[in-house]
Amino acid sequence: MKKLWIAIQWDILRQQRYQIFTAAFVITLLYVLSFLYFSLSEQIPLLVTLIFNDPAGLGMLFIGALYLMERSENTLQALSVVPLPPAHYIWSKTISLSLLATLSAIAMAVAGYGWGFNYGYFITGIGLSASLFTLLGLALVVHCRSFNDYILRIALVLMPVILPFFNLFGLTDTLWWYFIPSQAGLLLTEAAFAPVAAWKLIYALIYLLLWNALAFRIALHHFITQRSR
Repeated sequence: MKKLWIAIQWDILRQQRYQIFTAAFVITLLYVLSFLYFSLSEQIPLLVTLIFNDPAGLGMLFIGALYLMERSENTLQALSVVPLPPAHYIWSKTISLSLLATLSAIAMAVAGYGWGFNYGYFITGIGLSASLFTLLGLALVVHCRSFNDYILRIALVLMPVILPFFNLFGLTDTLWWYFIPSQAGLLLTEAAFAPVAAWKLIYALIYLLLWNALAFRIALHHFITQRSR
């Protein structure tokens, strides 16, 4: 745990150096100003959609940018001679970026809804969704030669993620979208602002945890495979 904590601290410093915090702050500020201008407290589906897109986008975009910058600076090669297990490298990136996305989402939620929402459901839904998208992004970016290549790949991954939004807006009411992990994240985020059935919350929590475990294994496999080449 000590090694992981040190790795997280170093990751936060590198993110500050790479202006990740600045980019996140600017994006969040734009959302906050928009939410303060347009009242969304009575438009829960739209509010949830805008907030949920933030951790999904931040997690995948920032992990891709970080990995590619570290590879260009030969930071990844240095990892082979320091006692930092690949799993700690992955968790460090995931935890630090998920924390950043969650803080950003909280600021957006307060601006769009006020302080009176359920923080437990909100942090769980946003945090687990952010970590999932970060892990999936890492699994993709290790095989990319450029950021443009990475953008094309995540566009394909995010296409099915959109489908559960049809349930959120009442355009569909199908259980098929429950196989897509974004459905679980949306339910937990929605539950922070409006009542959601208990069985849906149980499903959402278990499903997101399972997907995070699976995504971690996938990311670890691709990361180790790419390093060994």
